[in-house]
Amino acid sequence: MSGQQERDIGMARVELGARPSQKLAAKQAITKVCRVTPPSKSWTTDEVHAVLKGMGVTLDNARLLGPLMKRAQKAGLIEPVICSSCERQETRLSKRKERHAGPQYMWRTTATYYYEYWDQDSYVPEQELGGEG
Repeated sequence: MSGQQERDIGMARVELGARPSQKLAAKQAITKVCRVTPPSKSWTTDEVHAVLKGMGVTLDNARLLGPLMKRAQKAGLIEPVICSSCERQETRLSKRKERHAGPQYMWRTTATYYYEYWDQDSYVPEQELGGEG
């Protein structure tokens, strides 16, 4: 099995094992970061954890954000920040104490999503990130 296949299986296991309430809260936090962060500014899951903290939610397994971020990318909410010289996704050291300054992928909100959101009268996060919880 290739490394990518093993990664995908691991991400699926994490998502399947998460409580629906935690998945819903994480999806809402991701979409909130997308709504308030313009496409010109990059961000990491540190910002998502900050929103979750403000909601009073601590994820049982912080790795849940991995598959949800990929889902948000496929849905067109976010895109990876790519280094122009090496063509790999850029990283930034985490500011969260729990992560011990570990590297995290950098993302940016897509312009399409950011500006379309403001044209909508109502917002339903489940539509972008795939169902309830």
